[in-house]
Amino acid sequence: MSTIEIFWENQETAGCEYLKQKNNEEKIYVESTTIYFDNQFNKPAKIDYQIIMNDSWEIICVNIQNEDLKELKLTSNGKGKWFDHTGHELPELSGAIDIDISSTPFSNSLPINRYNWKINQKRDFQMVLVSTPSLEIQKVPQTYTYVSERNGIRVFKYESNHYATFI
Repeated sequence: MSTIEIFWENQETAGCEYLKQKNNEEKIYVESTTIYFDNQFNKPAKIDYQIIMNDSWEIICVNIQNEDLKELKLTSNGKGKWFDHTGHELPELSGAIDIDISSTPFSNSLPINRYNWKINQKRDFQMVLVSTPSLEIQKVPQTYTYVSERNGIRVFKYESNHYATFI
C-alpha cells in the first residue's frame, strides 16, 4: 500500500488542509481535515472527510463531518447513482459521478484523475456539490479544461456557474 500526504494552503481565503491518501491495487482511501474562514457565516470552520474510491477514481462512499458534528454519509455505484446512509436512492443526484466538497481542492482532482487529457481538451461533468459547512447537497454542472503542464504539474481551468479558477 502506498501513502501520500499533502498539505494545502487556501490562498483565496484563510485556511489549510491536511490530506492522507492510501492506495492499494483495488481501492483509494482518502482522509482529510480542512480548516478555513467561512465568509458567509463570518467564523472559522472545520471539515473532516473520508472518501473511498475504486482504482478508477470512482466514488464508493464518502463521509463528511462539520465542526458541529453534523454528518453526511453517501454511497455511490460509481455509475451515477447515489444513496444516503440508509441505502435510500437519491434521484436528484442521478447522473453525477463525482463529488465536489466546497472546502477542498482535492475533490476537483477526481474527474481529472479518471481520464487521459490532451492540452486544450475540455470536458463537462455533473457533480454532487457538498456545500460546507452546511453539508447541503445538489447536482451541479462543472467544466474542466486542460490548459498546460508546468514542471510536470498539469494546470486546469475549472468553471461552475459564475465562478472560474485555475487548479
